[in-house]
Amino acid sequence: MFIKINNIQLNYESKGRGTPLVFIHGLGECMQSWSHQVTCLSRKYRIINLDLRAHGQSSNDDAEIITISLFAKDIIELLNKLGIEKTVFIGHSMGGLICQEIAVHYPERAIAFVLSDAAGFYPPPFSTDGLRERLAYLETAAMEDLAEMVAERCCAPQTSREVRQEIKKLFLHNESESYKQATIATFKADYRAYHKQMNFPFLLLVGEFDQTTPLAYAEYLEKNLPTAQLAVIPAAAHMSKVENPQEYNRLLSQFLEQLPDVVYKNFLERRKKYAVSKSAEMENVL
Repeated sequence: MFIKINNIQLNYESKGRGTPLVFIHGLGECMQSWSHQVTCLSRKYRIINLDLRAHGQSSNDDAEIITISLFAKDIIELLNKLGIEKTVFIGHSMGGLICQEIAVHYPERAIAFVLSDAAGFYPPPFSTDGLRERLAYLETAAMEDLAEMVAERCCAPQTSREVRQEIKKLFLHNESESYKQATIATFKADYRAYHKQMNFPFLLLVGEFDQTTPLAYAEYLEKNLPTAQLAVIPAAAHMSKVENPQEYNRLLSQFLEQLPDVVYKNFLERRKKYAVSKSAEMENVL
């Protein structure tokens, strides 16, 4: 269904009941990329799945340059219109960057975050030479060529031809200029200055063979986020949610089921730190 948000028509679906989960797809994808997760989790949770602006069936406002901040703004406005105060945000690749933008600028809307095959920043040469090479490629490549490249390069060696074709179809609904803008926004995003402040439960998922956002990126996040757990998905690369949905869903479900305990534990730890801080203040006064 469509809803008008920030001068665009945003395509989204809402199904199920329970704790809300917002699924945020990656660069060039569409909301169908989460079909395996939606089918599994809509029995127990309320699912909000969407096409980001200029992706899938959502329109774009050519007057605004696409940024990670703008993507996040759209999602928060969607939640406002749906009357959802807090949710778990689940982001893949570029969607993981959008999650971090929300953690920084809209922390009151989050229960927890899941970042799959994502980065907190893209180091050189990926963000420098890699970006220039990608933009040069996009000058002449058709979107179907891009989809074919993703299906070949972003999958594990053992990923079947059928799954690769499924992945290819996810990337066919792109317009060149908006895709370039989103590519620049992705490659230039950097949340390192904020990671220590992101005091939420985080689940980090990464495909065993992911070369786009390799294990080292997830390990960096695990080290720098206050409360994060990391799991590697076997027989998968960058498109782990599609390549190995059974293991992806198992790990995601396990994390979601543990959330009430994790959130309460974090609350107790924050209360303890607050009490210690107040005690120190009183000692200084005395």
